[in-house]
Amino acid sequence: MALHSLVRVRNMKTGTTLLRNIKTGTTLLARCQSTVTMADHGSAHTKQKPKPLSEMPSPPAWPIVGHLPIMMKKENQVKLDKMFERLREEHGDIYRLYVPGQGNMVILFRPEDIKTMYASDGKIPKLPGFNMFEFIRKTSMKDRYTTAGLINNTQDWYDVRHKVQQ
Repeated sequence: MALHSLVRVRNMKTGTTLLRNIKTGTTLLARCQSTVTMADHGSAHTKQKPKPLSEMPSPPAWPIVGHLPIMMKKENQVKLDKMFERLREEHGDIYRLYVPGQGNMVILFRPEDIKTMYASDGKIPKLPGFNMFEFIRKTSMKDRYTTAGLINNTQDWYDVRHKVQQ
């Protein structure tokens, strides 16, 4: 799979990060973290101050439904990679989309920006959806699990991750 067929999508409401193959629509990586997006439109060596979400480039959005009409167009659903590439040409390597139920998503294309985002990760990233697993492991499956392990948003996650990464 070519690197240029991958796009990183960041949902600002839930904090979710998706690494997607835009040609097939397959999600390769889903992760959440707190981050600061670098808005570097110059050379790779020049860093600018992060832009607030409200100042990020974005296609015109409808009230309430945001960019849902763009995402729902049949030609965009069939060729999602072309839609993201067209928006990239119009708005640059970093832009924002809003979809109801998902919230604001920051779209990144350049590996340097993705690296900056992951480098800004907090000590314990917020991983939505893990609350359910954590609840199950601590209640109905507590006889099988002493902790929720890597499937939680607590210090337990950090402790296990820290030990594994050494």
